Amino acid sequence: MRAATSAVLIGSAANAAEISGKDIQLPATERPVRVTYFQAPGDAKRPAALLLHGAGGFERRIKDYTSYASSLATAGMDAYLVYYYSPSDEAGYDFRARYPAWAKLIDDIADHVVQLPQSNGKVGLVGFSNGGILATGAAALDPKINAAVIYYGTPPWPLREPVRRYPPLLILHGDADAVISVSAGRELAKSAQAVGAAVDMKIYPGEAHGFGSNITAANGADALARTTTFLQRYLTAVSP
Repeated sequence: MRAATSAVLIGSAANAAEISGKDIQLPATERPVRVTYFQAPGDAKRPAALLLHGAGGFERRIKDYTSYASSLATAGMDAYLVYYYSPSDEAGYDFRARYPAWAKLIDDIADHVVQLPQSNGKVGLVGFSNGGILATGAAALDPKINAAVIYYGTPPWPLREPVRRYPPLLILHGDADAVISVSAGRELAKSAQAVGAAVDMKIYPGEAHGFGSNITAANGADALARTTTFLQRYLTAVSP
């Protein structure tokens, strides 16, 4: 019943006027980071969600990701599209070598946004593909990350230290994914449960890689509804 209600709420949000994003920079140890900020309506303190792109960045599906972030903002969360690639990364990178610096960069941004006046002290990650793999590592390293949604990701295999904790995770994967096998999603769920994390997992029959950003399709809309319900569950309480 809860999931059905969530789907109705998201459907209503999708029909509302989209919230426009604003390009800004946020501080991190490595460098200032470009983000597109979607501000939730109203003056109440609210959580933040950092969206992490896959290998191709946001730009090739920018309309889809903009709608996704706008929907989260409409549901009461400040949403940020985080462009974590540096200019040199744009020219090419070694994923394993760059991974620790990217994870630190995401954690720096998370630490910054929870200090903003509008924050309720809670922040979650939403990672797609390579961004999902990055989200698992950033969430494992920073106890200030309160929840993470992993679209077609894996355990944080490039980390140089063993994972000892995760926040609550929502894992979303298609069973026809030929880029990152659904077995990797199952492995992530198993490893997270082994360290005591709460895990929700939804496998979408017949879905291939990349379905999650298309929220006009049935499974993309369902994944967004689950994401919103999950993040609201873990991020709406005000930190002491």
